[in-house]
Formats: sequence, C-alpha cells, structure tokens
Amino acid sequence: MKIVACLVALVASVSLIACAPAPPPPTEEPPAGGLENGSFTANLNGFDIHYEVHGQGPVLMVLPQSWGLSLEGLRALYEPLENDLRMVYFDPRGMGESSPVVEDADMGMAAVRADFQALREHLGLDSVNAIGWSNGAMNLILLAAENPSTIDNAIFVHGAASFSEEDAAEMMAQYPELMGKYAQFMQDVRNPELTDDERTAMMRSLWIDEWFPMATGDPENAAAMFERIFGGAEFSWPHADYANRESPSFDFRDRLSLITAHSLVIAGAHDTMTPEKVRELADGIADAKFVVFPLSGHFAQAEETEAFRAVVLDFLDVE
Repeated sequence: MKIVACLVALVASVSLIACAPAPPPPTEEPPAGGLENGSFTANLNGFDIHYEVHGQGPVLMVLPQSWGLSLEGLRALYEPLENDLRMVYFDPRGMGESSPVVEDADMGMAAVRADFQALREHLGLDSVNAIGWSNGAMNLILLAAENPSTIDNAIFVHGAASFSEEDAAEMMAQYPELMGKYAQFMQDVRNPELTDDERTAMMRSLWIDEWFPMATGDPENAAAMFERIFGGAEFSWPHADYANRESPSFDFRDRLSLITAHSLVIAGAHDTMTPEKVRELADGIADAKFVVFPLSGHFAQAEETEAFRAVVLDFLDVE
C-alpha cells in the first residue's frame, strides 16, 4: 500500500501545447520590489534562488513542486497566461540554477514555502496571487493557511486535501498494471550501483511514458504533449525520494478553514485524482469556486489550454 501512496504523493497529488522558450541568461538581481521581465538570482534564506518574471498584468506567483522540477516545466504549462498576467517562477533549492541543497530538508515542502515567501518579500509584495499544481496545490494549502494575509487569490490545480490508505487501495484496484510497473521501478531504483543521474533518468521515463499519459483524457496521444512540456525541464530523483519519505500520505483538511484567500479549485474529469476527491478541497474552503474540466486529466493547462486560461482570468477578474 505504501508504494501507491508514495506514487500519488509524488505525481497524482504532486502531483502547453507549445514548449516555453529558452530562458534568458541570468542578470544582476533587480532592486527589491522590481518586477522587470527577465531571469534573476536573489539570495533568499541563505540560498541563491533563480527566478524568472514573464508577461504583463497582475502578478501571479507559481508555487513549484517539492519533488524536483525546474521552472521550465511549469512555465511551459502556464505560458499562455503571460499575455494577461505577470508570472513569477522560481527553481527550488537544488534544481535548475538555484543553489545546491545542504541537507535533506532543503528538498522538502517547507523549504519551497519559505523561499516563496522570501521571494514575495524581495519583490516588494505585501500579498500576492498564487497558483499551485498537483504537489504545488497540496503545498499551497499549507502556505495559504499558515500566512493567510499574504495570499489574496489562491488557485489550486489538480490537488487534494488528503490521501489515505483507503484512497491508495482504490487507486491500486483501478490501475493494477500501472501500479505493478511502479512497484518494479521502486525495486530497480534501489540498486546501489546506480548513480542519482541514472535513477533520475529511470524515473523520468516512468513518469513521462507511463504515469503522466494515464493521467490524461487522451493517453494514446499524450507523448508529444509531454515532450513539449517537460522536454527541456530538469527532474530530480533525490527530491522525489525525499517527497516519498516526507508525505506518502497526508491529511490537511483541518487547515482548510484557516484559508481566507479567494480560492479557485480545479479538477480534471479524467484525472487519477478524481473530481470527487478534489471537491473535498473546495468544500473545505469558504466560498471556494470549483471547476471540473471535462476533457482533461491531471494537465488541464495543456489539455484544455484556452478554457483553462479563460477560467483563471475570469476568476482573477482580468479582462
């Protein structure tokens, strides 16, 4: 059962049609409060954190994944929003162009939240709009509950408020072949002769070739989409392994009543994390808006790009 819970914590709760352009070379860090478009580095919480600003309009900060994904992957998902919003992305510690980790906790969810808040302050923003996808949505629950005055609008994309052993059993029953492949992967990846780079390559192949397509509305035609989204992005087995150990199961339902942000909760009709499960998150937040994308799985940003863009802009009241 632990195998399934770990996989969901990483992907199903971790869990664009065009790939994001290559990021510009890093420049000198702008003055505090500067929201110029470009690629920058700021020293936050003792780490050099690489971040990028793209687009125009109201600011929307992206809470990245703790399981190890560089900002190129998230930018590829959200790039269509840049026509109307000023998007802020950053690489977590140990990913992309940010500083290496010093200890295991630097790969955890709390480290991502701490760097998000430090970057917000660095940009001179007392409060901000925030969006999190999958594991990022799960972490956004904690971020918005811990410091409610700092989050104006919160957008939870394909996240859940809890995942139990019962949920794991249901997923195992629904996807036995996929769970078998994951169990084999978890056995193979523990080979002590492998390097972390080799483990990361094995994990990347499993996710992009097996798990991610299964979590879409059109698995047979998903390969090209994922190559465009994640082809230029960096993954990390050490981060994913830490996420396995940090939250193989979770229950944040008692935090939902603490969230005061105007909230949007998005689900996909074909997601492995079912709309009924995602609704639990929406039901626990006062006055949250709940939207199900009928043609999507776990990637509504790419599966129904224009509809996703319209829902987000309407929610943020951007014309």
